[in-house]
Amino acid sequence: MTEQKNLRDGFRLITPIRVRYAECDLQGIVFNANYLVFADVGLTEYMRALMADNGPQGEGDMLGGFMQHFGGDNWVRHAEVDFRTPAKADDLIDVAVRITRFGRTSYSLLVHILRGEELLNVVKLTYVWFDPETDQVEPVAAKFIEAVSDFEIIKPERAVVNAED
Repeated sequence: MTEQKNLRDGFRLITPIRVRYAECDLQGIVFNANYLVFADVGLTEYMRALMADNGPQGEGDMLGGFMQHFGGDNWVRHAEVDFRTPAKADDLIDVAVRITRFGRTSYSLLVHILRGEELLNVVKLTYVWFDPETDQVEPVAAKFIEAVSDFEIIKPERAVVNAED
């Protein structure tokens, strides 16, 4: 008999969410686009936890404090959802989030959406780092990379990047 791996291992941030009726389609299951919404809620809670762990206190709202503290923000560049089995209205699900890789101007996020010990979806997102004042893509802030690396249980990979790129 094969021992099943704990799908929560390696995730420091796990956010519980109760599925609302309005998030479901006529089949009574979560409408597929809402899994990206759940992943975004997970990322928001990840950033909130990262700021609580790393950021100065009293910077006001989390979003403004994040941009001020780390000197940038991020946009989604790519999203992938691997649907395994659906969630249903009133299910209590967990959104497990971790940053897995840093590139020069981007980073990758892995999200496991779970119901109990059952893996419902795997979401993979790639974000690009940008300056909110100019809307220009920039290298990911070293301060952000360091904070994430200190925060994560499994340290994110670092891409080998040519300095001339």
